[in-house]
Amino acid sequence: MSIDFPTNTVVLIIAAMIGAGAGSWFILSQGLERLPIAPHVKRVWRWGAAIVLLAWLLARLLLAMNPPVTTVLATPYTFISLIFLVLGLLAGILLLLSPFFRQIVRAAPATWLVGLHAIRFAGFNFLALMDMNLLPAGFALPAGYGDMLVALLALGVVYLLAKRKPYARALAIGWNGLGLLDFAVALTTGFIYNGPFVDQLAASGVSLLYLNYVFLIPSFAVPLFGLLHIYSLFQMLSAQADRTKQDARELGEARADSRRILSSPRE
Repeated sequence: MSIDFPTNTVVLIIAAMIGAGAGSWFILSQGLERLPIAPHVKRVWRWGAAIVLLAWLLARLLLAMNPPVTTVLATPYTFISLIFLVLGLLAGILLLLSPFFRQIVRAAPATWLVGLHAIRFAGFNFLALMDMNLLPAGFALPAGYGDMLVALLALGVVYLLAKRKPYARALAIGWNGLGLLDFAVALTTGFIYNGPFVDQLAASGVSLLYLNYVFLIPSFAVPLFGLLHIYSLFQMLSAQADRTKQDARELGEARADSRRILSSPRE
């Protein structure tokens, strides 16, 4: 059985990874720009983020250029992808322990934190690979259509946030939950269906080199977009908490003023 290497699909996957990294750097840069801090501090954070993101992507690309794998579940490539996924998420979450980084997240444009997920329209690549008999339908259908749905809804949420609709933040919180659920479903179905399917391909003599590039997605895009969901939720919920405290403070001041007026001696 002979199947051509899906060159165009791989190129689109790599382009989506580059776009995700560049967009994430831009979001951080915009958050820094809005903070009243020294220019040299901003430069350090910008350069540091650029180096980390570039090294992360290049390291994974270099690993993808190795010889083809033989299976999915038993291959070191799956283990490597899992390491990139877990360490990427862990590092990004631990950054929230820094008060300064929390300020950056709060200052980042809310529309960009959501809008960058439009890149997930690239989920159609899963469907393309399925049509080429290179991915199982049990994984490609929920992963592909799930990503495309999240990307489409992201555009609507961005519009509502830009228009400052009163219900926009609530919808954005729900959308973030949906995006994280999409990743959970994709990772679960990937582990369930991809292994047996790719074993069959390998037994048929099909080259599995393309999988090294497909694994870029859980190694780079999933942790990156997952962190964007987490940062967006943090921004939305912290802003809501601040408004609640402000409302409570204003209510307390109003009650104190009322008591002073009532207790003041009348002429």
